[in-house]
Amino acid sequence: MNIIPVMAFFIASTLTIPAYASDSINPPKAVNSSSPDNDAARLWLQSSIMQTPQVKAASAQKNSRALWSQAATQPLYNPELQTRLEQEGSNNNYALEISQKIDWWNQRAARSQQQQFLQQQAEQQYQQSLQQTTADALAAIVRYQSAQQRDQLMQRLQQQRQTLTQLIQQRRRLGDLSALDAELALLAQSSLLADIAASQAELSAAAAQLSSLLPDWQQQPQYLSALIQQLDNSAQQLPAQPLNNAQLKQLALSHPQSESARLFWLAEQQRAQLSRDSLRAEPTIGISAGRSGEEDVLGLALSLPLNVRSSYRQAAAAADGETLQAEAEFYASLQQQQQQLRASYSRVLAYRRQVEQWHALMSDGGQRSAQLLQQQWTNGDLSTSAYIQASAQWAASLQAGIELTGDYRQAQIQWLSDSQTIRSFSAANTNSQNAATGSNSRISE
Repeated sequence: MNIIPVMAFFIASTLTIPAYASDSINPPKAVNSSSPDNDAARLWLQSSIMQTPQVKAASAQKNSRALWSQAATQPLYNPELQTRLEQEGSNNNYALEISQKIDWWNQRAARSQQQQFLQQQAEQQYQQSLQQTTADALAAIVRYQSAQQRDQLMQRLQQQRQTLTQLIQQRRRLGDLSALDAELALLAQSSLLADIAASQAELSAAAAQLSSLLPDWQQQPQYLSALIQQLDNSAQQLPAQPLNNAQLKQLALSHPQSESARLFWLAEQQRAQLSRDSLRAEPTIGISAGRSGEEDVLGLALSLPLNVRSSYRQAAAAADGETLQAEAEFYASLQQQQQQLRASYSRVLAYRRQVEQWHALMSDGGQRSAQLLQQQWTNGDLSTSAYIQASAQWAASLQAGIELTGDYRQAQIQWLSDSQTIRSFSAANTNSQNAATGSNSRISE
């Protein structure tokens, strides 16, 4: 029995590309985003994100601001009670006085409005924290999947190189190959060690990052695939035409970051108004009743502060300056958000085109190329050095496809975060059309 054809068949089967490498880059198939599995994945993601420290901190700030807003609706000044007792000869004189400072310029309304704006800002900051943490969790999932695929590819390549070395040694004993071919196979096998170590280190780092955001992800591995599938579905629905300025401004204005800056600007306006009101004197009215000697005494008091030692004008001018600063920061945030939207949208479309081209070139995931290389080498039409070099290029193409897909999904996450469509990943029982094209409805308006 000739051992060469048998070994050739064995290595050809070993060199077959793993299914995961081709599936990871295939165009996503449409799925029902409101299916029970997808709803369960969203509920799990939502529950995990709500337990993260950053979201808890934003929630506590939101609740605190709500209490401050309630406190600001209360009257600004409380009445004061004063008593006076004195002895004049044989007479005991006494008086009881109640005074009340008047909120003459209605500062309570300005304070209440200011705190309402700050409460709304805290709500926007909470939404921003929720969206950003969701984006970070999805990015960690994508990073882990890409690292896992790279590590599996490196492990598979190591097995292939080991099998190749064994086959070359078998053929060398039969006189079919030279000692140089065996050395080339050993060098090719040893060159993988650094790549394997790097892939394992990246996999460990990706798993640690994922555990920091989703601690129980190892108990629910099926949810990771469901979330990535929903991520791919949403990106596939994006129209290919670029966004115009009106669409960019509409999306930017509704973003929590821009809305938070706008609300802070409005709150600063109210604070400046309070500073200007502090320049105006507010009266204090008092009524007293008592006894002086043998006579009953009834009195009326009026006091008015004199802003002679400090007019507080510098504080009011500073508040006006800070209002102008808050206004400038709002418009800067709005402009930055528009540019970020434009860039992230273009990035998604660019990566989508490249992924589709990669899939067109490697429609079978490299199966045909691997088999052709193996056949050429087995028949002697390809030298061992050329075969090893071609195999390395084949593996580099697969790795490039994995990295391209990972970058594509990271670009998707950035776009979903910028356009607020990422909210669909933290809300279960969402309509599938809204989950996939939530941003598109705003874009097409």
